[in-house]
Amino acid sequence: MKLFGHLVVVVVIATTFTSAGSCDDGMTLYGAARVDAAKLSEASLDQPLDKQQWEATLEERRQDWLEMLGLSPLPPRSPLKATVTGSLQRGSYVVEKVHFQSLPGAYVIGNLYRPAKIDQPLPAVLYLCGHTKGKVNTPYQANPRWFAEHGYVALVLDPIQLGESQGFHHGTYHADRWDWPSRGYTPAGTEVWNAMRALDYLETRADVDSERMGVTGLSGGGVISWCLGAADQRVKVVVPVCQSGSIHQVVTDRGTDGHCDCAFWINYYRWCWPDIGSLIAPRALLIASGADDVLWRPYGYRDVSKRIRRQYYQLKANDKFDLVEDATPHGYTPKLRLAIFTWFNKHLKDDPTPVTDDVTDFVEPEENLLVFAGSPPENDQMARVDQLLVRRDPLPDLDSADMANREQWQQYQAAATEKLKSSTFRNTLGSAAPQLKAYRSDGSDYRGAYGTFEFASQDQLLLGIRTTRPPHTSESLPTLVFALPADATRSFTGGGAARPRLSGDLATAAVEVRNTGATSVGTGYLWTARRTYPLLGQTLPERQVSDLLSAITLLKEAAGAGIPSPPSRIALYGQGPTAPLAIYAGILSPEVSEIVVSQCPTTHTDPTTPEFLGVLRVGDLPHNLALAFPRTITFVGQVPPEFQWTRRVYEQFGLADKFRVIQSISDWKPQQ
Repeated sequence: MKLFGHLVVVVVIATTFTSAGSCDDGMTLYGAARVDAAKLSEASLDQPLDKQQWEATLEERRQDWLEMLGLSPLPPRSPLKATVTGSLQRGSYVVEKVHFQSLPGAYVIGNLYRPAKIDQPLPAVLYLCGHTKGKVNTPYQANPRWFAEHGYVALVLDPIQLGESQGFHHGTYHADRWDWPSRGYTPAGTEVWNAMRALDYLETRADVDSERMGVTGLSGGGVISWCLGAADQRVKVVVPVCQSGSIHQVVTDRGTDGHCDCAFWINYYRWCWPDIGSLIAPRALLIASGADDVLWRPYGYRDVSKRIRRQYYQLKANDKFDLVEDATPHGYTPKLRLAIFTWFNKHLKDDPTPVTDDVTDFVEPEENLLVFAGSPPENDQMARVDQLLVRRDPLPDLDSADMANREQWQQYQAAATEKLKSSTFRNTLGSAAPQLKAYRSDGSDYRGAYGTFEFASQDQLLLGIRTTRPPHTSESLPTLVFALPADATRSFTGGGAARPRLSGDLATAAVEVRNTGATSVGTGYLWTARRTYPLLGQTLPERQVSDLLSAITLLKEAAGAGIPSPPSRIALYGQGPTAPLAIYAGILSPEVSEIVVSQCPTTHTDPTTPEFLGVLRVGDLPHNLALAFPRTITFVGQVPPEFQWTRRVYEQFGLADKFRVIQSISDWKPQQ
């Protein structure tokens, strides 16, 4: 108890310190993420929902959860084609080697353990493995075997990429698959869908009582136990093991560095584990944790448990929730296992008698448990499930009668833009306005007069806007605003070499978005930052769009002695990786009259294109750029073939002259 109290004090101090940080204190990307994560976790189930609120919001919350898993709407329940390829007779129990298809041609592989003699339908436990060798690994044999020897049917599944299962877990972790966030894809969604189809399979079996099904698993299987329990009400008992904590704890401890992509969801709605627990309530939920687990620290899972317990109290289900922990690293102990077995007996068999017999030491040779005997099926669609699982909204058919006039296009445009705002950019900007900290004149030379705005972003990063104007001009001018590229080594004199050289009475504004200029983090934290932001409902490029929007607000609204007149109109410019930033900031800001792009990426399915959460569910870059209609779009150099779709929208609806092409950025002039 003394240790518990000490940890609570540490958390309070850490939260107070980070929350008190400001841009004047030199807030870093890591510091800002910690502050935001603390706010997110502190808000999660801060007050339990009363029964009326809980019931009234239940379906909406479940649909939000499915959306964050990439499962809204759920895929069609295609034929399972379940097949048993062999069985092992082991005296008191039998092991069936089974596979089924969760999507057409996508194989899920597992072993089903059952008693040798069955005279009535039995409770069933779905056992989900962590990231080792799958179902053949020693503890992942031992647990379902215990259940079979004690009157359960237990199905253990190989996770994708492990055992005999194909597919891939480590997208952003190992392979730079930054298209996954843009697709709205997380392998957690695949694992949950596979588990839901496993429940479908169990329901078909005469030896299973479908009203008494539960789920448990260790490590990666623990987090999917959480996810499945919240997604599917058929699960009556949920027991995640060594995979419970808070967003605050994960971000603070840089826990993302130790987790593959399946450990988290696409957090559009900024949920934390208590929100998941509220969806599981009032069904039986036991959290099993190790106090020495390096990935999931006690201050995280204990706070989560406290919040969930209050919700169970509110629903008068006090006996349906508990936390069991042991002083152990990441993994099982006898204490944890016996508590888990007792929990299942109590809530699936109505037998609260404490279990005293633990798992046996027997280990089945791995080759005996293989479903495909070392020859997995060819063309297994699980290998491309990241491209199959998440549904995209249908794109308009420009040749159809439903898209015959401008009014019909604008109806589609309004709906698509609103979906971008409510999902991909749901957490962009928000209610907090940027704060102007200082403006200074930076002198002039033959190329122009320079100035710098310093401002605090919504999350208190100190950022800058480097402006350039023609000499001796104080009037309002058209201004070309652009994000400083990540590889820019200097922003002196209006953006340094990255500043477009314009002619005539035009101004430029280089925005030092995060991870450029003084906030650049380099390789030491960049990978972590890109994998952390989605936990907060954001991405690094989305935060850069937010910084651009803040800069536009300041340029239009800043006033005071010595500050230049606001721009008469604003155009956004992006080249290469910064072109998508310009596109999305232009779509979101009504202040932008024109979007100018050069060497623009053509698709978010390319992992090198900046990532935005779930953006492909609405459309790809050419389709989303067209949402700027009727504002001017200008391409510098050649128009990539993919963007002929965008051009056609402008031509078809009477604004061909507003889709422009210029040879060099030095030729740019705002359209009159």
